[in-house]
Amino acid sequence: MAMRVVAAGLSIALLCAALPVQQATAQTAPAALAAPPRSIADILAILDQEKPDPAKRAKQIAEAEAAEPAGLDARQRSRFLYERAQAAALIGRPEAALKDATLALQLAEQVGADSFRIAQLLASMTRQTGQVQEAFNILAKYGEAMDKAPAQRGRAINAYQNAAMMALEMGKLDVAEKYVGYAQTTYTELATNPRSAAGAFMFFTSWQGSIDLGKAQIAQTRGRYAEAEKHLASSIANVRDAIEKSKHWADKPPAGGMENGNDIVLAKLGETKLAQGRIVEAEVDVRQALLSILRRGGKYFGPTAQTVASLSTVMVEQGRYTDAEALSRTAVEISRGIGVDETAPQVMQQKRALANILILQRRWQDAAALYEESTTAGGSQQELARAGNRISNGRILALARTGQGPRAVEVGGRILEAVTARLGERHFDAALTRGLHGVALAAAGNDAEAVAAFRAALPVILSSSRQADTEEATSAARDFYIQTIVESYIVLLARVQGSPLAAGLDAGTESFRLADAARGRSVQRALSASAARAAVRDPALANLIREEQDVLKQIAAQFGLLSNLLALPPGQRDDKAILSLRTEVDKLRDSRAKTRQQIEKQFPEYASLIDPRPPSIEDMRATLRPGEALVSFYLAQDNSFTWVVPKDGPVSFAASPVGAAAIEQKVNRLRRALEPQAETLGDIPAFDLALAHELYRTLLQPVEAGWKPAKSLFVVSNGALGLLPLALLPTAPATVDMKAAPLFDGYKTVPWLARTHAVTQLPSSAALKTLRGLPAGSASRAPLIGFGDPFFNAEQAAEAASEAPLHIASSDPVAVRGAKLKRRNAPATEGVNSAELGMLPRLPDTADELRSVAGAMQADLSKSLYLGKAANEKTVKQAKLDGYRVVAFATHGLIPGELNGLTQPALALSAPLVADVDGDGLLTMDEILGLKLDADWVVLSACNTGTGAGAGAEAASGLGRAFFYAGTRALLLTNWSVHSASARDLVTDLFRRQAADAKLGRAEALRQAMVALLDGPGYQEDGKTLFSYGHPIFWAPYTLMGDGG
Repeated sequence: MAMRVVAAGLSIALLCAALPVQQATAQTAPAALAAPPRSIADILAILDQEKPDPAKRAKQIAEAEAAEPAGLDARQRSRFLYERAQAAALIGRPEAALKDATLALQLAEQVGADSFRIAQLLASMTRQTGQVQEAFNILAKYGEAMDKAPAQRGRAINAYQNAAMMALEMGKLDVAEKYVGYAQTTYTELATNPRSAAGAFMFFTSWQGSIDLGKAQIAQTRGRYAEAEKHLASSIANVRDAIEKSKHWADKPPAGGMENGNDIVLAKLGETKLAQGRIVEAEVDVRQALLSILRRGGKYFGPTAQTVASLSTVMVEQGRYTDAEALSRTAVEISRGIGVDETAPQVMQQKRALANILILQRRWQDAAALYEESTTAGGSQQELARAGNRISNGRILALARTGQGPRAVEVGGRILEAVTARLGERHFDAALTRGLHGVALAAAGNDAEAVAAFRAALPVILSSSRQADTEEATSAARDFYIQTIVESYIVLLARVQGSPLAAGLDAGTESFRLADAARGRSVQRALSASAARAAVRDPALANLIREEQDVLKQIAAQFGLLSNLLALPPGQRDDKAILSLRTEVDKLRDSRAKTRQQIEKQFPEYASLIDPRPPSIEDMRATLRPGEALVSFYLAQDNSFTWVVPKDGPVSFAASPVGAAAIEQKVNRLRRALEPQAETLGDIPAFDLALAHELYRTLLQPVEAGWKPAKSLFVVSNGALGLLPLALLPTAPATVDMKAAPLFDGYKTVPWLARTHAVTQLPSSAALKTLRGLPAGSASRAPLIGFGDPFFNAEQAAEAASEAPLHIASSDPVAVRGAKLKRRNAPATEGVNSAELGMLPRLPDTADELRSVAGAMQADLSKSLYLGKAANEKTVKQAKLDGYRVVAFATHGLIPGELNGLTQPALALSAPLVADVDGDGLLTMDEILGLKLDADWVVLSACNTGTGAGAGAEAASGLGRAFFYAGTRALLLTNWSVHSASARDLVTDLFRRQAADAKLGRAEALRQAMVALLDGPGYQEDGKTLFSYGHPIFWAPYTLMGDGG
């Protein structure tokens, strides 16, 4: 994938010098790395300032279609044709540009005119029309001819470099290396010969930049991204120097041409960093390139469209699909605005990229229309073949999801045949296409064939999906397709259950295992990346991980090269090169397999973290204890599924026609009363008991026989269910007397699930087995260490005086309803384009909560609590955390994107400048994985999983798994901004109960504390109850994740 994209991009970069621009300014050196804003509003604002100029577009088209003046001599005619070819190239008419450039070159050679730039343009257009071998021949010929002319040897370097790129596109790595070697030899001879060096000094960095680019391309083709990055950075630096020196060249390049080429290379440097998982750095580079190009050429400019598309790719990888769509649409708009034909290859590519983004948003109809348009309206068969199955996968799904099942089957079958022939049956991409063909078959009603397709594809997909040697454009897209395939098979299994087709197939058992594999793929991807970074603390493990990742990238790059080669017309293919590439891939795969086996043998915990195996039902039975049951939910697009695995007895399985979107709507409606926009107690909305019970009837009532006999439930879910504690679902219809006094007291009569069952959340079914395999904690551990009330800016530190406690002057119901609702502060970054740590609100009430918990656990406050400035990164990392039973972080939990540059879940600590320590003030998932704990509990008392429309639930799942790996058995976290006093009472009571009864399980202790708060006197002053804690906003904010036993 990366090789194909970069080959085209770098060719354009080198040939930018042949194309004119509107205005030119000197390029500035890159600024030091700073986190980019959390939105692209700044970019879109700049782009929106400029509107299409019909007159300019008409002029560009007129220049491309200009009639040849009469009476021109050969030299003049060559110049005219070259300029018309440039104009045609700029508006995406490569055939017309090729025709003019061919004749222009012939005329220039006849009269002995300078023809090098014409040859560059001719080679570029020849390549764009699919004649890669001919493009190579043109460049190789010019390179060899100019190398023999002392005054032209510098141009030979550029010709050799361009020829190397064409060789790479044909899969001829050895030829590419040879031509880059020619360029290097010529450069060395020029630089070391005193006579030539004196005259060519001003050009040295330009030539070296070109050679660096060739080396980068070869390294990237081999999957050696770190090496490619080094060469790209060197190329950029050398060309920047050459740009300054070019002011003194006698034959100056077209204004802005070198600058544009260098910015395109900078964007490619960002894409190279993206391939290495360095998302923030990638965005910084591509943003810088785009802003520089915008300053020089404006919005309606070819390089602008190209770099906007690059930034869209970065957004996709970050999961920012709305931003990615806006940028992708802008790229199409720019191409149209500069007059590029709708059928031009670049426009077709832009439309297909947009369609891929729409697929990730499940906008099937819009995506299907774009695929149809970009497949039939333009693009040669070779162009489509070169694009590979990245385009085709989305098209299969779009057809299947828009009621075109038979056509999806036909299209998918052809694509599957081509991909299998190209990559082999066992390749991940072939299996992925087979799985999507299964989706098409199921959509067409061919259930038997669909089952066969799924059963053939899924073992390959699930065995290697974590680190697949795939061509798929982004890991985000890959995860989406895997989830779609698994989800479709689960739906199909439910449909055929009990039919002759399901004979010999236990649909409930099979689908249970698959549901665990499908959930939280983005969480697992982020966790795997963080684990790999955290592993640097163990040199032996780090070396093995690096070896495997390097080989994996090489395999993917080799397959990209093979795809290029097989996409060429038969007459241009090199059969020896194809055989050599296949042999090399087989060797690399063997090497990777051996490294993976070594990792699994020497570091089983790490292997389990990055690649957890979905457990079977029998595995879960063996893990459960008497009185426990596992409840597994999976929310699909149009259906929801529930499995119950008790310790003993039959497994229960039920399907409902209520899909993920409908359940999300219900959950969001319920959360309005739990995360209200309320200033006073009277503003708190009534909890919708009828809707809550409707959710219970949908999800839990059909499988009551499986879970009701148990006392403790372990719940695994996906989607919106992670935003709602199931303990607050009523098990029977109920109403509340809203006039009951004190306020909220009427809720005490509701038959909440919490009254009968303890509930524990799990990030996956496999997590429980892992947690129960941990050894018992050390008996010598101290009770508690806590970090809370951090200062996020200097003003907070200066104003750290205690806040006045909540005071309600009267118990009169009217006065109580008007009393201020004192809730814990939450990050207010929604809708803010740029957010830094210093913008976070302080959490002064968390200090009181930690002191209360410490008192309940009889902990020494002077040794166990780190508040204010002391709640910082240095303190956390230097503390001997494995010496405590409970580790508490009373601070904000953040989701990716909540602060500028934040790409993983994190906990916010005191700002480094305030605490006078190093770091960034964030304890990220990477860093959590590197902690050493031996904790029964980790408490996150301001980690609101409702943040970000579901992203918070994923972040909590990721943090939970990271803390489990670090050495904790359970995580206690909040689901919404808690009421300060009730939260303090609940958490204190929880740990008081555990301290009093060593045999009391964590989940049961939490359940008892919740019910005690619910049934208790509520908020009191002077011995009088002012309002009850009966509303679930007070008693149900905490979720227990992990081992609740």
